[in-house]
Amino acid sequence: MIKRNVFALVGILLASLTLRPPVAAIGPLVPEIQNALGLGATQLGILTAVPVLCFGIGAFAGPAIVRFLGLDRTLLALLVLISLSVALRSWFGYPALLVGTTVIGLAIAVANVILPSIVRERFPKKVALVTAAYTLLLSISASGAASSAVPLSSAVGGWEWVLVLWGVPAALASLVWITQSRDRFVPLPAEHHRAETLSVYRSPISWALVAFFGFQSLGFYALLSWLPSLLIDGGRTPAEAGGLLGICTIVGVPTGIALAANLGRFRSLALAASLTSTVTLTGMVLLLTPFQVAGAIVIGFGQAATFPISLNLISTRATTAVQTTQLSALSQGVGYILAAVGTFLFGFLREVTNAWVVPLVLLVAITAVQVFAGALAGRNRKIENPAA
Repeated sequence: MIKRNVFALVGILLASLTLRPPVAAIGPLVPEIQNALGLGATQLGILTAVPVLCFGIGAFAGPAIVRFLGLDRTLLALLVLISLSVALRSWFGYPALLVGTTVIGLAIAVANVILPSIVRERFPKKVALVTAAYTLLLSISASGAASSAVPLSSAVGGWEWVLVLWGVPAALASLVWITQSRDRFVPLPAEHHRAETLSVYRSPISWALVAFFGFQSLGFYALLSWLPSLLIDGGRTPAEAGGLLGICTIVGVPTGIALAANLGRFRSLALAASLTSTVTLTGMVLLLTPFQVAGAIVIGFGQAATFPISLNLISTRATTAVQTTQLSALSQGVGYILAAVGTFLFGFLREVTNAWVVPLVLLVAITAVQVFAGALAGRNRKIENPAA
């Protein structure tokens, strides 16, 4: 059992290295891809927007797939699919790149959904610690993929090979996870899944968590896409704006992970969720002042803490494994769709008003709701088990 759990932990950590780089590496390589394939602005816009939309849409497929394959076989199938898609998408022009990226985004979406359930099932007494570990690797791998993409392209001979390289962790994770997928899986009756699903959709806890996860995701992706433009309009050079975005995304990771690793010590996470959201809110308000750089850094600390808290809540607020998968699908599905729509709306309002005030005020209002939602979702309560 100990050996099996060691392989499970290694597999989870390798899988976490797979769930961001295949998408995060595309952005910095856009100019090179554009020149190589002769793409227009619309094609590039679709290519960069598809992954976040897939994160939302694909999440809803997670429970249905798990129902028929089980958690372990589902993760193995996803890792193999990601490996193949990453290896093939670079070599057959724009259609293959778009289709491959879409498949990768959908597969990552389902993996995002089931990882909290796998952590809960494999490490029921170490949920906070294991969640903190894989969240750390999610953050590091995303930042590392984005920051190393251009230098790697020069070193390995082009953007195609950079994208292919990020299939290696997926292939390794597949090999490791084979050790977890040998047990016979017996699907539960459809009535059982239906009752568990209804219990999740009817619980106020679920919808508080949907709001908390969704609004913190919206804030993150809106600033990831538009913070450099905001700073450039405020007088910063493109290099300075890009550097500040990098600082914003990485500065709070150590403190966020330290907090996440100790969440299991708290009976209630209401205070942690609302306080960290308040930190983000403070930074959002500062973006409306001349202290935009300070605001970006403060936001980095807040967002780095709210993401692992939201994943911890997904793993701990459900009563059963089926509920956990369904809660994860609901929270992440709605959350990432909100992020995609909100990111578009943020830019649209900037374009319509020719200023950043209106979109920033909207972001402040949304983050204020996030503070309240975090307080509700973090209370020491669980979704009722319909079979109890």
